[in-house]
Amino acid sequence: MFIDFVLVISSILIIASDFKHRRISNMMVAISAIACISLALTNESLGFHLLQSLAVLFIGLFLFKLGVIAAGDTKLLSVYAIIIDPLYFPASLVLIGITGGFVALPILLRKLISKKSNGHDRGVPYGIPIVISGMFGIYLSKLS
Repeated sequence: MFIDFVLVISSILIIASDFKHRRISNMMVAISAIACISLALTNESLGFHLLQSLAVLFIGLFLFKLGVIAAGDTKLLSVYAIIIDPLYFPASLVLIGITGGFVALPILLRKLISKKSNGHDRGVPYGIPIVISGMFGIYLSKLS
């Protein structure tokens, strides 16, 4: 129960940081990782979950090199992948895309409406959809 609380609090702090600064703290990802690993230790298919997490990390780092996704987003998703059941992981990825669209839409509309440019593109805080979708996938995994 305490570990669940730590994961929820660190996830909320990640959302706040990504929204405000467009950065995901390595410390919060590390705390989330410790919580996820602690929760995963009771899982009989822990090895497969770790492989899933490593696959997310390697694919994400490749996409980071291509400039498609941020490194913090990659690390965060690979941490959540440790405890999301493989049955629910594809649904979590789809949900990330859908919620990411909802997060990106107001940013895009503001750019289209605004005549002024503030000089830099802060991007889309994709940590928000990753946390929402990741926590949903974790919740479903715990139910099964």
